[in-house]
Amino acid sequence: MLYLVKAELVENSISAEAFPQIFERVIRPSLESLAKMVDDKKLTGGIPAGQRAGFFIMDAQSNEEVDRVLGGLPFWGLLNMSVTPLVSVRTAMERDQRAADAMKSYKR
Repeated sequence: MLYLVKAELVENSISAEAFPQIFERVIRPSLESLAKMVDDKKLTGGIPAGQRAGFFIMDAQSNEEVDRVLGGLPFWGLLNMSVTPLVSVRTAMERDQRAADAMKSYKR
């Protein structure tokens, strides 16, 4: 299953003084984990230029796997995460075709 993942840094969660240490201990390891998932073709997406956010499409077997993977990232507590399950374009097309076919039979 595919999931759209939106991650945004909680506003004002890191001071400028704390950032270098948090980057090394929390942010870098999280980004390295995400990069490995990209390499393993479990994730695609990226970071919008100039922003502290990320948008990804994640391939996972279940909601529980998504929860486990995202919750296991070191920067989990610094981010607001939004996850949306996706259907394929083909599945959406077939759904819409069925709806269109059903609407043809309605009498006005």
